[in-house]
Amino acid sequence: MSRFIAFASGKGGVGRTSLTFNLGVALSLFGEEVVMLDLDLVMANLDVITGLLNPDVTLHDVLVRDKSIDECVYEVNQGIRVVPTGIHFETLKHINPNYISWNKIMNEISEYGDIFLMDLPAGINANVFEGLPENTEAILVTQSTMPSVADALKIRILFNELNIKISGFVLNMWYDDKFLLSENEIESILEVPMIGLIPYDREVERSMALGRSVVEVNPASPTSNAVMQLAADLLGKEYKPIEPNKEGIVGRIKKFVGLLPE
Repeated sequence: MSRFIAFASGKGGVGRTSLTFNLGVALSLFGEEVVMLDLDLVMANLDVITGLLNPDVTLHDVLVRDKSIDECVYEVNQGIRVVPTGIHFETLKHINPNYISWNKIMNEISEYGDIFLMDLPAGINANVFEGLPENTEAILVTQSTMPSVADALKIRILFNELNIKISGFVLNMWYDDKFLLSENEIESILEVPMIGLIPYDREVERSMALGRSVVEVNPASPTSNAVMQLAADLLGKEYKPIEPNKEGIVGRIKKFVGLLPE
């Protein structure tokens, strides 16, 4: 049975799309067939992050009934497929969001993988939310700032009204600062458990510049280990963190000058 996981945030800029991508790659490393769907019709960028630049057919083309869903499923890596949305406003003008059959789209795409990660648009768009499959698991993505958590709370209230199951929230791009909300404070506000804490890491920006996931570029980084642990928890599997190379610059210099064996 297909598993649908929706990533939602009330506020943009919290790293929701990059988390969706990195987690998708992490899940594929556990042997899962993953499909990532960008459901932001206006400000989509999952295609850019995954290195899928200027795809011939996008979800926009499907929604204006020019193309079939089969034509906009792209395999970007082994075990990973992406459904890009598109960035052409000329096409977007011909899409009426009130007449989008999200149920039909989800049914047609369900044969392409085991786990479907849906990157939802920031803010509240009831048309998209109401079209999510009945078995959808929602994960809220937030940072530690009050505006970010307050907007995540609005999404949590909406999901409760729509009877969408919320698995918990991911505290993304976290760093220790006494002026930010703590994990316990955020749990008290959202009234859902924290299922993942992803530290702020410049390696994420570096990996995106390379068009790859952070778990591939630097598997021993704190962020990679946190993402892999989240993937393992979602699958009910064990994960042993990868330790960074502790040799250090002094050891490498000693090897170079011959004071230590290779």
